Amino acid sequence: MKLVIIGCEYTGTTTLGFRIRDWIHEELGGSVKNVHDHGKFPYSVTHEQEYTPVPSDFTEEEQEQLWALSTRTKETIMRHNVVYHVSGLSTMTGMRDSVMIGLHIEEGIYGELYLGFDNRRDFMNNMEDKILSGGTDTVLCHVTARPEVIRRRMAENPHPNGILKDVDVELVLQRFREEFEHSRLTRKIELDTSDATVEETLRDFVNKITPHLTDQDREGMAAVARKRSD
Repeated sequence: MKLVIIGCEYTGTTTLGFRIRDWIHEELGGSVKNVHDHGKFPYSVTHEQEYTPVPSDFTEEEQEQLWALSTRTKETIMRHNVVYHVSGLSTMTGMRDSVMIGLHIEEGIYGELYLGFDNRRDFMNNMEDKILSGGTDTVLCHVTARPEVIRRRMAENPHPNGILKDVDVELVLQRFREEFEHSRLTRKIELDTSDATVEETLRDFVNKITPHLTDQDREGMAAVARKRSD
């Protein structure tokens, strides 16, 4: 399974990404070594093995140093980051399964809004062409929630140095929907976490991802079922 999860900060993309990783292990017999969650500046290099709301990749001082970088330097860091991971997704050398969060869409939305990047349309289109060059089986999963839910989560569990601003919640939700609908990736599903627990959202994901499972996914699922029945 190749999965790209996108959505406004605080919709639960990271939490869900780690739970889906576990589901892939448990139900498909797959192997996702890392959940790649690198699209939100300044949290751009973490490879946490378990979910954490605050990635451990940079100290507070280092994050402040990142924010102090020039726009040109920030753009270079994020562009190289996205290109590297998109290249991995398109080739999948030695991997059957991949869970990536944000990727080119997150970089494009937040880059334009908060980091001073120029229009990212051509860059995002180029990245999707690169993904599609490796096949059409990548699934784009859009995670959303109502604005008041986003704001409540921001107040109850704020992310230190989080990129989303309260005043922009509606705009950012709208931008993710626009990019989801505009995306050239043809396999798409949408999840709303406003009133759902993680496990309820996972069940919704399983129902919606099932039509998009690859032959390898189905073979893995059948092998897991046989092993359980032995």
